Amino acid sequence: MKHSILVSDKFDDEGIQRLRSNPDFEVIYENGCDRKRLVELIGAAHGLVIRSATKVDAELIEKAKNLKLVVRAGVGVDNIDIPEASRRGIIVMNSPGGNSVSTAEHALSLLMSMARNIPAASASMKGGKWEKSKFKGVEITGKTLGVVGLGRIGKEVVKRARGLRMNVIGYDPFIPAANLADLEIEIVSKEELLSRSDFITVHTPLTDSTKHLINLNNLSSLKKGVRIINCARGGIYEEAAVTEGLRSGIIAGAALDVFTQEPVPADFPLLSADNCVLTPHLGASTDDAEFAVAMESIDQIVEYFKTGIARNALNFPTLDPATLEFLKPYFEGGEKAGKLLGQLANGDFHIIEINYYGDVAGYNTQPVTTAILNGALSLALGDEVNFVNAPFLAKDRGIKVLENKNKESRGFAGSVEIIFTESTGKKVSLSYTSLQKEAMVTALFGLNIEFRPEGILIIIENRDVPKVVGTTGMFLGDHNINIAHLELSRDVKGGTARCVITVDELLDDSSLNKMRKMENIISAVQIDLR
Repeated sequence: MKHSILVSDKFDDEGIQRLRSNPDFEVIYENGCDRKRLVELIGAAHGLVIRSATKVDAELIEKAKNLKLVVRAGVGVDNIDIPEASRRGIIVMNSPGGNSVSTAEHALSLLMSMARNIPAASASMKGGKWEKSKFKGVEITGKTLGVVGLGRIGKEVVKRARGLRMNVIGYDPFIPAANLADLEIEIVSKEELLSRSDFITVHTPLTDSTKHLINLNNLSSLKKGVRIINCARGGIYEEAAVTEGLRSGIIAGAALDVFTQEPVPADFPLLSADNCVLTPHLGASTDDAEFAVAMESIDQIVEYFKTGIARNALNFPTLDPATLEFLKPYFEGGEKAGKLLGQLANGDFHIIEINYYGDVAGYNTQPVTTAILNGALSLALGDEVNFVNAPFLAKDRGIKVLENKNKESRGFAGSVEIIFTESTGKKVSLSYTSLQKEAMVTALFGLNIEFRPEGILIIIENRDVPKVVGTTGMFLGDHNINIAHLELSRDVKGGTARCVITVDELLDDSSLNKMRKMENIISAVQIDLR
């Protein structure tokens, strides 16, 4: 089956041709389509590639019945309703690497243009004037540059600013200071950065913690005469505060590439500010960046539909290859374990407790937890649940998910214990580990027993007396059911025993009910993990 990929915004021609040359994809390239056309096309699309023009809102997502993937060719995803996409099981990716250099260079271009009043001086000369004394600037060497946001773009800015012999300080609300030591700059608090910086540039997403970083309330805490740059997202600086700061002289200059409303309205107050440099969202607008972003986006699409790996996903954990290799048995086993326990609980559970032990506890276990939830909910929701929306659907159904990590091992180098609590208070549980890079269940209902969570299983609880295993085997043979594996465990001699039988074919309901009525059988459950 071919995957239908809709590219709704202007895109690099070579990228389009590269995707079209792949026989696994059918490409619909609109080069910028209106809303009506987009709504007409979205229903058949498996993948959607956008830039900043297309709005992927709840209304569009509702009509995207086959959509699996949205790729933003660029960094900002303000035009995508990520929570709604997640609820619908749609992976959202961006392509952050391709335009890092172009955006960093634009930020520094704005900084120097502002410092030396180049745009205003150029406009003055073109107006027939020679106003040398009016456009006296400031040097940047030795000045303090505050960089807010030290991700890909912020780091590129730091490298270049240090090369220009600026004193660079940094603040990042999302990255621990210990992880930024390689930048060899001073990491400070937000308040200190605002009060010390001669220049401030921002390179963060627009979030609750970054919105209105500079605002009317903290304007007076800025260093008098500061110059500010924004090539990230409109709204990180409160535009009313920038206007007031420029008027009062607290802010000596502003250079903005992004705005709360784009295009800006005709009455936008900063259009008439002499000490403000404005560009129409040009940060990533270079041929080099557009080509790099296009190639990165195409690579992500092909990789996802061929391998299932979601690189740069914003609503699904992205793992490096080494971590992926280590965790693969755990999340593959987790999905099967969740499905197994969900069936044992008859889909009736309201608490899922997941305990990670040993070396696995040192990893990002979010994919494993998601896999367990995916398996558990699949009994009730079928194809509606997947690795993106499983946590949202669990929350919507009132299922409480508890996670605990303990780096001390319990019999194996790493293991996972899962406990489902039913509405009656009854608990069903199992533990599993990675054995030779495959998942292996090591305990069921607290009893030590080893079996692979795969295929068709018949799980029997019986009284620990002679002949039960033999008569069960005879019963299956009489019903033409072949046994592939059989594992046994018991609590105490003469107590209660468990038997896990892997069989080649499903036992029909009538035959399963007969098995349950056999002498000394307490319960028998058939689990399909195929």
